[in-house]
Amino acid sequence: MNFRRTKNRGHAAVEAASLSDILFFLLLFFLIVATMASPNAIKVLLPKASSEESVPRNIINLTITEQLEYYIEQQPVPAASLKEALASISATTISPTVVLRVDKTIQVNELIKVVDVINSLKLPMVVATEKASN
Repeated sequence: MNFRRTKNRGHAAVEAASLSDILFFLLLFFLIVATMASPNAIKVLLPKASSEESVPRNIINLTITEQLEYYIEQQPVPAASLKEALASISATTISPTVVLRVDKTIQVNELIKVVDVINSLKLPMVVATEKASN
């Protein structure tokens, strides 16, 4: 019996440098996609509600921030031209519904001003809230 090896085999090695590059690019890709997929990129603290209702598909997002900045579909709009901007967007949308996302620190009279504008255009409206934790 001959138990000696006749060939000297080299050591097997795995190159990890390219693997770390690939993992870095995958992480970067998923971070970019995750931020693009968020429809509500404007940070607003929404009030809480215990009931929940679904929203129709053709929505127009109207956001009012803590600093009283108005955004329609993430585009800043001056408060003076809010009615004209809503009218132009609703004219191009089939059966639109306005989703009103208002920061919970906003005073009620500011909210009523916006509700009056939406009602004057005869648009259906929904106020966005967060689900209350029990």
